[in-house]
Amino acid sequence: MRKFLSLFLALAMSIACCALAAAEDTAEAMQYTEENITIDAGDHQIPATLTVPVGAEGEKFPAVVMLHGNGSTRHEAGNAYDYAALAMAKAGIATIRFDYIGNGDSTSDYIDFTYDKGVEDAMKCYEYLKTLGTIDMDHVGVMGWSQGGRLALLTAARNEVFTSVLTWAGAYDQKGNEAEQYAIAKENGYYEVTYDWREPLKQSPAYYECAMSIDYPAEVAKIKVPLLAINGKADTTVVPETAQKIVDAAVNSPDAEVLLLDGADHTFCVFSNDDTVLKTLVQDTIDWFKKTL
Repeated sequence: MRKFLSLFLALAMSIACCALAAAEDTAEAMQYTEENITIDAGDHQIPATLTVPVGAEGEKFPAVVMLHGNGSTRHEAGNAYDYAALAMAKAGIATIRFDYIGNGDSTSDYIDFTYDKGVEDAMKCYEYLKTLGTIDMDHVGVMGWSQGGRLALLTAARNEVFTSVLTWAGAYDQKGNEAEQYAIAKENGYYEVTYDWREPLKQSPAYYECAMSIDYPAEVAKIKVPLLAINGKADTTVVPETAQKIVDAAVNSPDAEVLLLDGADHTFCVFSNDDTVLKTLVQDTIDWFKKTL
């Protein structure tokens, strides 16, 4: 009898734990909705993911447009953007993240990508947010990682609709071997960029012409909203000093700040076994947008 009672209690406790876990999963799922969408950009389609908090009827939320880096996707390295989007939704911030031309689920050819088109696609996503009815369009920010950071700066500089800007290891001016690459692109019709994690991408002469025509200090000086540049102290791809260059150029921002994270590399350690840096980065991101959106 005691053995039967012990087995019964163990079974009951197991069922209760499963029910509790299921309830917790349901409660978490009820905090936000997430869906994959496609936005019509005229000559191409933009694959995107929309993550929105669940609130009371008629409630509207601030939002952030998330821009990915070169050769990446809307999920970003180590699915860091997916993690960030869910964390931001739980904090009451909606997000839309998308694939640039020729990346991720995009069916277009990357050779058609330029920075100008990148800014246009970011704005298509901004315009899409207007159609939802659940977004407070007076409180929309833009953020980007690496090259996505550069594009976030350009997007905010050219469109005075954003209330806050943030960069993760944001690239700034393009002072390197682009002249040599441009010469090859003009001769061959493209310059092939190789990566360790994906197939090569072909950058067109138009890509280089657009990139080299941009006066980055003048563009960043147009930003009139709060700006936070986050960089890893151990980043050798976009060195930490870049964050200060961005902030120094943001002469018309009412609040331009630099945040350097100890031990963080260009991917904020997402490929390590320790997610401490990523969690810190995402919380700093949430805190910034909570303060400035």
